[in-house]
Amino acid sequence: MADFRMKLITLAGVAAVFAGAANAQGLLSCTAANAVTSSFVRAESNTDQVGDVQVTCSGGAAGSNAATVNLQVFLTPSVNITSATLGSGSSAKSETLAGVTNDFANTKQYGSVSANSVTFSNVAVPALLANATTTITITNIKIQASSIGSNTGVPTAVGESIFVSGTGVNNNTLTANNVAFVTNGLTGIKAAGPDNSGKDPHANQICQPITGANTNFTLAFAENFATAFKIQGSAGGNSALNDWFNKNTETGYGVAVNSTDNTATSGTRISITFNNVPANVNVYVPRTINDTINTDNTVNGKLQLVKSATGAQDLVAAASTSGSNPPPADSGQVTISNGTGTAVYEYTRADGNTIEKYLFNVSLQAASGAIAAPSGAITATISFAPIGAAASNVPNFVSGSSTATVNGSTFIACSSTLLFPFVTNQLGFDTGLAISNTSKDLLAPGGKSAAANASGTCTLNFFGDTAPAAVTTATINSGTTYAAAASTLAPGFQGYMIASCNFLYGHGFAYVVYNLTQNNGAAMGYLADAITADRKSLSASGTITNGNGAVGTSAVGSNTPEQ
Repeated sequence: MADFRMKLITLAGVAAVFAGAANAQGLLSCTAANAVTSSFVRAESNTDQVGDVQVTCSGGAAGSNAATVNLQVFLTPSVNITSATLGSGSSAKSETLAGVTNDFANTKQYGSVSANSVTFSNVAVPALLANATTTITITNIKIQASSIGSNTGVPTAVGESIFVSGTGVNNNTLTANNVAFVTNGLTGIKAAGPDNSGKDPHANQICQPITGANTNFTLAFAENFATAFKIQGSAGGNSALNDWFNKNTETGYGVAVNSTDNTATSGTRISITFNNVPANVNVYVPRTINDTINTDNTVNGKLQLVKSATGAQDLVAAASTSGSNPPPADSGQVTISNGTGTAVYEYTRADGNTIEKYLFNVSLQAASGAIAAPSGAITATISFAPIGAAASNVPNFVSGSSTATVNGSTFIACSSTLLFPFVTNQLGFDTGLAISNTSKDLLAPGGKSAAANASGTCTLNFFGDTAPAAVTTATINSGTTYAAAASTLAPGFQGYMIASCNFLYGHGFAYVVYNLTQNNGAAMGYLADAITADRKSLSASGTITNGNGAVGTSAVGSNTPEQ
């Protein structure tokens, strides 16, 4: 009995196959789905467009009978479709489209989006001649790539499965080639010293003026693939199927519904948010950043400073360069509130063939003594923009794994550190110590002080035999000298002493005496050595960085002549 049942099922299956073949005669048969365009999409994006797909169909009834094709598209892995809805009310339509390729402008249907799928109903395919073929192109499918994320290794592939049905059509399920690969679009975020010197960002001394025209530190970022940064484009400009891809635009194939089109809100935007900016410090960035300039002086890509992460392009006006401490020419000021401010750049010149790298200078400006206290580093957080905007804003991003925060310049106390290598008050010897606060001078034009006048104290730390506790001097006013003897400060001591002064331009002198009032008395003197926190001698090297990043022979607290 079991054998009979098996034979019966087999015969029924064979009959069904022959019946299907008979029914397929005279039906349009769609047999292949191929990705026309396929590239990386940004893992940080909610609105990136996947590649167009062409469905190839053949056969069908010859003559005047046209077929109407239904296409239901599913994405793998499952991901929400975020293509724009145009118009409103009953006339609203998705920007997703499917249509006959050789007459796409006239023979097309809008899609109906439901979460991770889109259905195109009743795409009219004209009657074909015997053995002729036609193609149906699917375009303007945008996805929430951020829900897929980015692997640290191979990018995640996105494919389309398409179920084909309709009137005069042989039902079939097609699997398209991969239409996108998800990976981070932003990379290479870093900070460095002035002019990308490779050194750490500059440390500003709070009692010194910060010159706005100088670079305080640099920031850098780059595309992770050649089409990660896109220009805005326009619906009118993208009138051919592949224009959105070839022109590298945020706008897809141009569509308009009731005078509303699918032009993107903007080109790709990059946000730089500065934090921990001390009060009374102004921040300036360039209004235009160019990618690598080629040997023929042409620029690959370009970013321009805009007022907001959302909305239409509104360029930031150039900051005024008038006054005694102006910012760099053609720079924009970043509005700072409670230590935080954001600069936003929009990509305005497209280069879809080169992985672009951007480097720009950050300039700070502050008056002498305007910064109240030392502060840690200014930080800069760099990401795509906007983040968290309305879904209607295209492009639209999340703070993904590519978002990074780097440290810029710090703000340190003004100080002079002086090493007195030999101090004694033993065996009849004594040492006189003198520290001068030379922050007052007549070295500026017109006989004015070139330094920022500042008063402060010095802490004297003794190291050696019978070292006493540290001694803090009285306030040493600008233009005055403190003097004392080791016999008073450190009776019976012999060793060395380090003076830490909380003002700039401290200079020291010591004189060691023996029986100074006797016939056999002797005396000698030496200059204290100005040292840095890493114990290097400033006066020995003769080259240090001043308060604005310039290099010269003067030193903070050194004994070399000031420049």
